[in-house]
Amino acid sequence: MSREKAEFKRVGPPVASQGTHYAFLNIKITLNAKPSADWIECFKNPATFIPDEAHPAKATVKGNYITFTSFRGNIRTNVLWMDKYVQQANECYNKMSDMYNAEVKSQREKTKQEQKEIDEINESLQDL
Repeated sequence: MSREKAEFKRVGPPVASQGTHYAFLNIKITLNAKPSADWIECFKNPATFIPDEAHPAKATVKGNYITFTSFRGNIRTNVLWMDKYVQQANECYNKMSDMYNAEVKSQREKTKQEQKEIDEINESLQDL
């Protein structure tokens, strides 16, 4: 079974709610679908990032929502970075999927070749 490509993206505007301190807000963004555990792992470990309060490792992914904390003055910048992190996670997941799909294809071909060899041996034994 092959794995589908990830094409997650933010849909709609972010929604802010009160955080644990006045200077910080909880920001919730909605994705177009619910990501898999492998995709979330890619998201939590981005290739490039800015070291701030909105790093994906600190975010919560639940259903098709990503929630993170942002300093009030950095919300716009952090949402744009989250968009970049989502895209990086798509790329990471798609590379993993390509490798997985190639391995599955290789294994199928190997199994098919092994079965062909066994069939040839069995056919050669027919006159015994």
